[in-house]
Amino acid sequence: MILSHRWLRRHLSELPEPADVVAGLEQIGVEVASKSPWGENFSSVELVQVVSRRPHPDSDHLSLVDVRRGSGEVTQIVTGASNGFPGDRLWYAPPGTTLPDGRTLEVRALRGIESPGMLLSPEELGFDAHTGDLWVWSGAEPLGASFLEVIGGLDMLYELELTPNIAQYLQSVRHLAHELAAIWGMTLAPQVTPFAYQNEPLARIDAPERCPLYGLVAMKIKPGQSSPLWLQTLLRAVGHRIIHPAVDITNFVLWDLGEPLHAFDAKKVEGPIEVRLAKPGERLTLLDGRELALNVEDLVIADETKPLALAGIMGGIDSGVSADTEDIWLECAHFSAPGIFRSFKQHGLMTDAANHFGRGTDPWAVFDAPSFVAQVLEEAGILERVTSSTLQGELPAERRVDRDLARIRSLLGVDWSDDKLTHALDGFGYEREQDQVIVPRYRHDVETVYDLAEDVARFYGLDAIPRRLPEGRTALAKTSPRVAFDEEIRDLTASAGYQEVITRTLVSPDFEKLSWETRGTPIRVANPLREEESELRSHILGSLLEVVRYNRARHSKPIRIFELGPVFRREGQEVQEGRELGVALSLEPDETYPHRETPSLYDLTGLADFLFERLGIADGARRDTVDGPRFLHPGRCQRLVIGDRPVGFVGELRPRLAQQYRVRRLGVLVMRIDQMPAQRISHPGRPSKFPEVERDLSLVIPGHISYQAIGEALSRLTIDTLSDVRPIDKFQGDFGTSLTIRLRFQSHQETLTDAVVDREIGRILGELRTIGVELR
Repeated sequence: MILSHRWLRRHLSELPEPADVVAGLEQIGVEVASKSPWGENFSSVELVQVVSRRPHPDSDHLSLVDVRRGSGEVTQIVTGASNGFPGDRLWYAPPGTTLPDGRTLEVRALRGIESPGMLLSPEELGFDAHTGDLWVWSGAEPLGASFLEVIGGLDMLYELELTPNIAQYLQSVRHLAHELAAIWGMTLAPQVTPFAYQNEPLARIDAPERCPLYGLVAMKIKPGQSSPLWLQTLLRAVGHRIIHPAVDITNFVLWDLGEPLHAFDAKKVEGPIEVRLAKPGERLTLLDGRELALNVEDLVIADETKPLALAGIMGGIDSGVSADTEDIWLECAHFSAPGIFRSFKQHGLMTDAANHFGRGTDPWAVFDAPSFVAQVLEEAGILERVTSSTLQGELPAERRVDRDLARIRSLLGVDWSDDKLTHALDGFGYEREQDQVIVPRYRHDVETVYDLAEDVARFYGLDAIPRRLPEGRTALAKTSPRVAFDEEIRDLTASAGYQEVITRTLVSPDFEKLSWETRGTPIRVANPLREEESELRSHILGSLLEVVRYNRARHSKPIRIFELGPVFRREGQEVQEGRELGVALSLEPDETYPHRETPSLYDLTGLADFLFERLGIADGARRDTVDGPRFLHPGRCQRLVIGDRPVGFVGELRPRLAQQYRVRRLGVLVMRIDQMPAQRISHPGRPSKFPEVERDLSLVIPGHISYQAIGEALSRLTIDTLSDVRPIDKFQGDFGTSLTIRLRFQSHQETLTDAVVDREIGRILGELRTIGVELR
């Protein structure tokens, strides 16, 4: 937003210097990105009087005009203008003057006669005057007067950076002046008397939820007039073109009061105004010439036959005012911000009006704006009379917030008195009502006591708040059972030698071919950045395979990866989030040295058993050999079942599919974590302060005895000090199979002696003999 110092002074007559204005704006939360003077190029433009005029000797359309300047000097100017006769007073720009369009004047020869500078028309100065080609001045200023002095002297422009919350209510000069007056203790210029609407049948609201309040004022104006010079000057300073008095005044009110207005040429409107939603197939040609295909969610201003404007955003060309307009209908409305925001985003129409309405406007401005417009047009001799008016709808209800001064003190960390806090709230326009405050109607950002505390801080400035650390009790964060369970699975899978990867949840539509069960209707993203990321994934296997493809395109190292991540499925109209564990293992010889045993599907079935055992659900878990999903190799698939509920599968991809991911053989495991009936989390015990004792036993094992049978035999002994058992070597000899196991003993009460350990080993060997296992 561009703020004019002179414009701000209309509301604050005692406005301080620009440096103080910048400080005040920053105190109320408005960042001033830059400030720059405006009007310097008008300082050399001076008022002159025509002495004589004669035709150019070598041209039938040029004239030689002698003008007397303020110093008494007479200068000859070559001009092609049709007016400018002896006695007329004109505006003259000498060489070196830079015009608003960027041209810098110099001495030029026109048909052999030099012309130092030029006589100016209103358009060349960026203004509108309706006096013919040249601007014939009728004011009382003396010859030599500077045009800059006539328009009020140099102005200072502030470029404001408004954060979204501030922009909701400070996009107007009046509201900025109100807050500055409050913090400086100044008197704000009085507002105009609110407009008294009649009840003529000029308009009706058919969509009250999108337009709570709609005012329409019919005015008769004089055609061929220009806006007052002061208004043109302020609009030019902030970058607006001068168009027509009815349009200029609406642009002025938009930035002055924050209320976008729109003027219709009443003769181009057929019947009363309707504020309604667009009908299917309706189109509208906007003021900028664009033709718009309306949708049924767009709010439009229409007459009995056609749409006239896209409500709150831009008017239509068929009802726009023109130079010969004599009757206007001035629209003063309060639109619902979300609806305007959706429409201008949908059609890509970021206008000043949409920027205001889309953030929320002051509904009371519907009463202030027409009074101000009528006053300005009447003072300029443009308004003949207000003929009729109507007001439809109601003012939105006032909002209230608890006036909790103790909470405000706590939030700010100050010990200020109630009177000091109340003074700040009163200054920013809050009205007291018992234990609550009435929020100003234009403050759409205020909802809780936190917003009141922010306003108090802005009123006195953040520098006034002492620096202190926040006080309060702190507590250790507690991990939820679900998160802890997922972390347990990740830790167990990583401990089995697999590397975790993290992939995106957004996938392409052809992703569903790798789903191992029917998932229903795909969940499509409303505004995908690209087609490859247009749906939420319903399974995790496809994401893992993309990682396999990416890595195999760059090296041929073994694949041992896993991911535990979210998947999504639709249940009726609701979208549910689940969790899946996916594991991918390349079933190929390892080319690295030292060589390791080639992985097989038994590694994955072993991983499943390992997880079930460590998670405490091994008793109800089993693996069934069934026909798996179509993308798995027939006969190389097992279903994972807990109780009677399938929770996943282990299998090998079909060779052709595996080759698409640059691997010859690939085993996969998928497990639905959210389908686990019991979620037990292991907690590490307290470490013992006594040392461990390790013993290795080399055993001769009959061929029919499995390692599982050895483990079951040891578990039957219930040796409290036996903390770990693991195989460390296997050997085939003439005597049969030898297996070396390592036993680890540790006590939490004492240091174990050799005698105690030997006694336990004797018990172990005795139990093993019952199943045919002997010490080698």
